Amino acid sequence: MLHYTATLCLATARLMPRSPWRFAALLANNSSTVATSNSATSVKEDDSAKLSEVQSNILQKENQKETRINETNFHPSKKISFNANDVFSKQFEAAKSINDLLDLATIPALSTNDALTLISHITKQINSGKAEIVDVEADERFIHLRKIVKTNDNIKFGTKKLSNDLSQYSKLSTPAMISVMASLRDQGKRNTPLLRMLSYNIVKYNMKLNLKQCASLLYSMAVLNFPDKVLLEKIMNDLLICIPNTDMCINSVTSKSILTSLGFLFYKNVDVLDAFCDAVFNESVYYKTHDCLSILQTFAALQYKPKKINLFLEKFIEYAKKGKTADWLDVVWCLAVLDVVQPQYIKSVLEPTFVDKLFGFSKINVSKILKLMNINAVAQFVLKNYEGPILNTNSKMFTNLSLIRAKEKQMYISTLSDTLSKVLPSEAYFKTDIDTNMGFLLDAEYRIDTDHKLIKVENWDEQSENIKRIGIMIHDYHDYCRGQNDLKGSTYLYTQLLKAKGYHLITISYKNFSAQDKIEKRTYYLRECMGNVYNMNI
Repeated sequence: MLHYTATLCLATARLMPRSPWRFAALLANNSSTVATSNSATSVKEDDSAKLSEVQSNILQKENQKETRINETNFHPSKKISFNANDVFSKQFEAAKSINDLLDLATIPALSTNDALTLISHITKQINSGKAEIVDVEADERFIHLRKIVKTNDNIKFGTKKLSNDLSQYSKLSTPAMISVMASLRDQGKRNTPLLRMLSYNIVKYNMKLNLKQCASLLYSMAVLNFPDKVLLEKIMNDLLICIPNTDMCINSVTSKSILTSLGFLFYKNVDVLDAFCDAVFNESVYYKTHDCLSILQTFAALQYKPKKINLFLEKFIEYAKKGKTADWLDVVWCLAVLDVVQPQYIKSVLEPTFVDKLFGFSKINVSKILKLMNINAVAQFVLKNYEGPILNTNSKMFTNLSLIRAKEKQMYISTLSDTLSKVLPSEAYFKTDIDTNMGFLLDAEYRIDTDHKLIKVENWDEQSENIKRIGIMIHDYHDYCRGQNDLKGSTYLYTQLLKAKGYHLITISYKNFSAQDKIEKRTYYLRECMGNVYNMNI
């Protein structure tokens, strides 16, 4: 199913490619940076990340009744004296609620594509809990939109066509809908309107999914990068019911697939993970070495450390040592993320012979180099009394790397820089985009003395005991797991490394800091965060 091997890609949940991808590189890189060997490359943002969210609440039923339009107003023969497409585009962009979207059904001569766009966005809002299903489906405007869709046998999606309209999928049984989604997965077709309708109908009509159905859906959602929130929650609830009643000896492949897909989706549900681990760590269940590596990488991606992880590692480590060099590097990195790595494991990957063998591959993945730098930092700053080898990060193999921000993350850094310029006396007192030589960038840094007096950058002295280093990390949407709002494994490791290196760390969530906020609001929040650091008696 989903095989874990390294690829040169950006480790961002929302920047995953639409065809089957590799997971190891996703775990290694900063979720908001990409590394290149010689040149900067830009990364395409996923189309789904660009979709705007409808923010306002639904109007009360009384208002809905007032705005309902009689079906006679939609007579297709009605003449118009304006460009319907222009009207739709303008009103669609201005829509602030589901009721506004439904009002667009009143536009004369509404095209099938426009009707599908409305149904797709309305369904998305229902899935996110913005409206009740019954309320919307009983609305005459929504009924009219569905009638428009039914009038055409062929529906266009961009430049592609489907032989039948979307309404046919609402009539399919749940197994058939899951098969349709699997077919889209196998063909690599990310038809968002169809995927939304399938998810909507599976949630609405199905009573309970079994283990294999859950596995198929999760795998499809992972490959197609379609993490529908409501469908994921339903799958989690159904898994909690069926896992205790499932023989994992017979379904070991299915359970491994589910765990692997959760790692791809960065979806964390501790109750489900605990339930699986009780079965996975059963001595009667056998997993191949590459299956164990996939499971371990999921644990690392989600920063999830099972209670019985030592039992799992005892059965796995000895076999993993005999495997491929790159795979063993992945294993040690995952153990470092989970805070269970042993000094002898660190030493084994920092040995010159191991490094030479790793770099001996003609096409070594950049993510492997970043992992190696992460592990080297763990040896230097986290492990106590480590006596093994240390990498020379000033060598050509490391200095040729360039860490580049993702476009969205760079926007946050620019906003942080502007805000710091207002909080601190001038730009001479702080730096941004600092290469830590640990395989990732520090968003910003400023320094103070023991009296909390700011130090200019030109006077920074790392060796001085009287200077305190304050690091700032902004965690955007891509730095968090879905399901439970915990940091992803790689992001968690970076914060631990910075603290171990001696930084007093300020962490800022995207939920509290936005370029759309007024500068006064951002400066107030940042001053509050900085004040909390000062109160820690540093």
